[in-house]
Amino acid sequence: MATLEKIRSKAAMLVVVIGLALLAFIIGDFLNSGQSFFMMNQNKVATVNGTDIGVEKYQERVNARTEQMQTMYQQSGMTMPEGMSATIQMDVYNQMVNEMLLVRELEAVGIAVSDAELQDMLTGNNIHAEIVNAFTDPATGAFDRQALDNYLNIVFHPEENGYTDPAQLQQIAVQRQAWLDMEAQIRQSRAYEKFMALLTAAMAPNKIDAEMAFAAQTRSVDVAFAMQPYTTIADSTIEVSKSDLTAEYNNIKARYEMPETRTIRYIAVDVVPSQDDYAKVQNQINMLQDVFATTEDVASVVDNNSDMPYEDVYVAVSAMSDEMQAFVKAAKVGDATTPSFADDAYTMYRLMGTKTAPDSITIKIASFAMGDASIDSVYNAVVAGAEFGADANVMEEFVVTEAMYANLGRNFVADVFAAGNGYFKTSSLGGTQHIAKVVKRSAPVAKAKVATLTIGVVPSVETETSLYNNLSSYVAKFNNVEQFADSAFTAGYTTVPADCQETQTSVPGMQNSRQIIHWAFNAKKGEVSEIYEIGDRYVVAMLEKVTKEGYRPMEELENMLNTTVRRNKKGEIIAKDLASVSPATIESYAAAMNAKVDTAKFVSVVSPSIVGMGYEPIIAGAATGLEVGEVSAPVAGNRGVYVLQVVKENVASRPYDENAEMTRLEQQYMGAVNQFMEVLKDKAEIKNTLVRFF
Repeated sequence: MATLEKIRSKAAMLVVVIGLALLAFIIGDFLNSGQSFFMMNQNKVATVNGTDIGVEKYQERVNARTEQMQTMYQQSGMTMPEGMSATIQMDVYNQMVNEMLLVRELEAVGIAVSDAELQDMLTGNNIHAEIVNAFTDPATGAFDRQALDNYLNIVFHPEENGYTDPAQLQQIAVQRQAWLDMEAQIRQSRAYEKFMALLTAAMAPNKIDAEMAFAAQTRSVDVAFAMQPYTTIADSTIEVSKSDLTAEYNNIKARYEMPETRTIRYIAVDVVPSQDDYAKVQNQINMLQDVFATTEDVASVVDNNSDMPYEDVYVAVSAMSDEMQAFVKAAKVGDATTPSFADDAYTMYRLMGTKTAPDSITIKIASFAMGDASIDSVYNAVVAGAEFGADANVMEEFVVTEAMYANLGRNFVADVFAAGNGYFKTSSLGGTQHIAKVVKRSAPVAKAKVATLTIGVVPSVETETSLYNNLSSYVAKFNNVEQFADSAFTAGYTTVPADCQETQTSVPGMQNSRQIIHWAFNAKKGEVSEIYEIGDRYVVAMLEKVTKEGYRPMEELENMLNTTVRRNKKGEIIAKDLASVSPATIESYAAAMNAKVDTAKFVSVVSPSIVGMGYEPIIAGAATGLEVGEVSAPVAGNRGVYVLQVVKENVASRPYDENAEMTRLEQQYMGAVNQFMEVLKDKAEIKNTLVRFF
């Protein structure tokens, strides 16, 4: 009993102890799972109306798009530009957000694309344009359905078609995913087309719209007006209170809605050669001058020292640069120039040979895969006079110049220029075999073979290191907001301010700089970035200000607000003074304003810039609403208070064409329809967290 009483007496303490124990248990459990909770909130690039876009899915789409772009550039013989990665990331982000917004709208109105409809666009009777383009035979220009069927058979059943090598299967898997992605895009595209058709039909103009639009286009008025400018009232007589500014700010702030902005100030140091770098290259080329001018192995000297390899080719003199032409015309074979300097490079020329020959040769050519034994039988047949048969490759015309050896192969070009008038066999780079015949030779021109030794001046490692270390030292010494900017000029730097938004691919004024935006949106005010190497510059930035998402602060608009409020108050004073004018004629108003009566012709709602008044849309609207002879009440415009009287109505003589007017309005309305996705974005709740990752 005593024990029970003791427990009862300590009840309050026990509640606290048990409560603390439970709290510790809950917190401990939360902390144990906290990493998962945190990662769940971090592993998304956006939230659209409460639904997340996951990083993993986003990255898959980015990787697929990147592979497609790289393939496209490779097929064109180019490499993907450096800044393309940031563009791809933003494009994929926008596409995924648009998809989520569109799906919601499509579901709301019941628009869908059935599996049967999709299949019809993929393999049926109404093949989608993308697929038609991908499987069009370049030789005939016709869609090759058999090629499409073969492709799909291999892509979806590789093992059954003899593909077992892991590398091949991996490549086929990439192709399969690309096809599935295209299916999804085609489905979405078709649904979007249906939705846009619905919107377009809903916004189609009617006859009344057309008549009213035509009237607005063809009707104007001539007006007499008197105006009292706002400048007749001194600014000092108008009191503007804080509440006045706040009220005006609340009226207009919707125009100044803005996303979160990070204001940075950055220093960009151009990585350029130093004077020592120029001197070293000049010494280098001077040392090569005698060797270049006298050696019998010019090709080796050029290949071992020049920025560009030796070109053992004759080029039309007329196609050479002015400098090279002047040298060739004055030199004899074997002559060489002294080094010249232009565009940060030292250059020497040596004339290796001259001749008169065709600049280009047009050939007919048929191509055969490497190892294709049929080339010999076809060649023998055409040499014997046979026409190319249906089972042989189609002959195409092709223009060849000697300068094309780098792309086609030296042997190929040499064979073409040495060929007679009959058929000949040759091969190009990659081992492709050809049967060719000369069709036409251009007129003979003066040609020359010129050895060119060029050494460009580029920043040395020492120069780059010095520039980097100097900038690093500056940042270490002046690492707060005030010092970073104020000390720059003395140190030989210039700081550049820039406002950045998280959806930008680059800092304004600096290409391929997404990494700085990524840094800025993950930094705290006053932080300094690492030194980035962007193009041929070293760049370091400081985060100067963070402006949260919302409306532009009233303080930043205060000058404009003051002007507007003061103008509006002056307008009220002037209008009040004019209220007692009698009789209410334009002349009486002009006398009260101490102004003269002016005229303006052809005032219309579609032309708010009025001769004699300037940009006055309110005045244009008021004038076109008056009858001939009617005098308006005082109207406040941009420059002052106006009183208007319509003296003449003008109606264009062109006849009303309902069809033409309907077509014009349809085009105008389509502009509004095309803004549909932007409207959806404005109405949606979108949280962009992409900048956490990229």
